[in-house]
Amino acid sequence: MRVMDQKKLQEITEFIKQYAREHNGDAPGLADIMDYMSMAKTTAYRYMLELKKRGVVSYNGKKTLEIPLQRKMRCEFHRVPILGSVVCGSPDEQEEHVRGYLAIPEDWIDGECFLLEAYGDSMVDIGIEKGDLILVKKTNTANSGDVVVALIENETTLKRLFWEDGKPRLHAENKTYTKHKMDIYPLKLEIQGIALKVIKDIR
Repeated sequence: MRVMDQKKLQEITEFIKQYAREHNGDAPGLADIMDYMSMAKTTAYRYMLELKKRGVVSYNGKKTLEIPLQRKMRCEFHRVPILGSVVCGSPDEQEEHVRGYLAIPEDWIDGECFLLEAYGDSMVDIGIEKGDLILVKKTNTANSGDVVVALIENETTLKRLFWEDGKPRLHAENKTYTKHKMDIYPLKLEIQGIALKVIKDIR
């Protein structure tokens, strides 16, 4: 019985891990391992069976699976539309149109979602600044305390919503604002979505 080269077994194991990191958790095939290790098919196959025997990988003759690294790394994505901008300051009329799409991890998605680009300074105290992308869950209802995309008098704004005696108050998160500027009491309110996450560049 041929003795397995321990160094080669370790090299194959590290190659599988590195491949997974670079390919969103996907596994390399036997051909990839053969090419990387400069091995003949029968030799590579024997090494894979040995790694399977040791519990390093699962192997069905076609693909390898690192346990548990690759399972943890696998991540599904959704293409979410970017629908123009939303005001973070005084409400301003916005034309909703798709500017492009961005791949968002499935774990971030809650129902139907879209992205809006923020501008203005009314929400800086919770980390929303001009140019940030806001991941929004599309909904027409929201609870008190939710940060919402709201349509008031045909104008769109991003604010924290509070219900007071059944009436809405839209609150800016900027402690430098005056009381008059910090709160809006709309007579008519149409909720377009709830903000879930902020995607931003590091400055």
